[in-house]
Amino acid sequence: MTKNSLFKKLFISNIIIILITLSILSGMFYLMFQNYYFADKEKIMLEEAQEINAILNEFAVGDINIDKWNQELDVVTRLINATVWIVDKEGLIYSQSHKHGKAWTGVSLSKDEIKSILDGQFVVKKGYFGGRFNQPVLTVGVPLVIKGRIEGAIFMHAPLTEMNKTIINIFLLMLLSGGVALIIGFVLISYTSSKISQPLKEMSLAVQQLAKGNFSARVQHREEDEIGELAKSFNVMAKELEQLEDMRKDFVANVSHELRSPLTSIQGYIDGILDGTIPVEKACDYLKIVQKETRRMSRLIDDFLEMTKLESGQFPLHKTEFDINELIRLAVIKFEKRIVEKDLTVKVDFEEDRRIVIADKDKIEQVLSNLIDNAIKFSKEKGIIHIFTETKDDKVFITIKDNGIGISPEDQEHIWDRFYKADKSRGKDGAGLGLYIVKRIINAHNEEIWVESKIGRGAAFTFTLPVKKF
Repeated sequence: MTKNSLFKKLFISNIIIILITLSILSGMFYLMFQNYYFADKEKIMLEEAQEINAILNEFAVGDINIDKWNQELDVVTRLINATVWIVDKEGLIYSQSHKHGKAWTGVSLSKDEIKSILDGQFVVKKGYFGGRFNQPVLTVGVPLVIKGRIEGAIFMHAPLTEMNKTIINIFLLMLLSGGVALIIGFVLISYTSSKISQPLKEMSLAVQQLAKGNFSARVQHREEDEIGELAKSFNVMAKELEQLEDMRKDFVANVSHELRSPLTSIQGYIDGILDGTIPVEKACDYLKIVQKETRRMSRLIDDFLEMTKLESGQFPLHKTEFDINELIRLAVIKFEKRIVEKDLTVKVDFEEDRRIVIADKDKIEQVLSNLIDNAIKFSKEKGIIHIFTETKDDKVFITIKDNGIGISPEDQEHIWDRFYKADKSRGKDGAGLGLYIVKRIINAHNEEIWVESKIGRGAAFTFTLPVKKF
């Protein structure tokens, strides 16, 4: 575990939170229980003082004798664990419980100590009661009422040491419970911290592998939580990077081949013309081949530059109003020579003679050229290409359909990716940028493009453009 690992940070921070929480709760619980315990003790002592007062009234009228009085007083004393004094109006203690050894009978209290009780008030105090006790006590004093008249006071003294021991024992039990909870917390926090940090650690290692060029690195995490979603996203990213790297390698290989092949041909033909290997009368034919090869190189470089513009964001649109039908006618005428060479039939159906749209004319011409070029390229000899338009609401749908080799469902998922070529055997048919550029152009117009195809039954590419409203 590294010095500043996520596991260590999570573990320590959670333990600190638990310790702080337990400390606060323990302190609050101790104070709350202490207050509750003393308040309950005071209540019991007051109730027992009233009970003693009732027994004294029975003794005063002769219902019970002195032995019965002492017996009842001892029962109360044991019940509340307190020393009981019976005090007359002058402050003289003339009776006491016999639980504690020290004799208080005959001791006088000051007038100030009993004045408030003789006035009918209850007294509750904590301390040494004027230094009379050598340990702190909880004192409760109530008026002694005989036949409806206050004839003195009843004092009850419960040692605080006993009560504090009870509270401390409960507090120690609470601390023990907290310690057990803390140990369990250590285990659970260690487990949860590991569950959080381990996949992140794996992702960190996987990122390092990606940085080294190993795009096959993946993260295994099956939990359906945020980290699980992050792991899934990471794996998707790694897969896409792997595919992109494969396409990049294919692209570099294709471009190298595309450039090497025409350059080799051009160099060979020019050398042949210059050194006399090619007769002068055939030089023109070979120069036409050289011209064709240079144009192919130019198209390849244009596609690459176009892709660079698309990805750099330097792709402004210059929207104008133009007739899409006329643009389609001109695009078809541009490919007339190739159509004738392959003996293709081109059917063009327009819903109306004119259909004005709002778009970047040059970019849409590029889209049409790419789609028609693909239709010609992948059509069989004497095949049929069908181009038609259809208007729905405020959109015109342009479709270029061929009856060629078709596109498999697997390839349909990737044909819009850069450098992707569905037919790997067609090494001289470009670098796989045509449909990528088409897709980016249509997306830049905030329009849609899609393909419908089956193997052996051709493909139909459809895209939309906004219609001018009149």
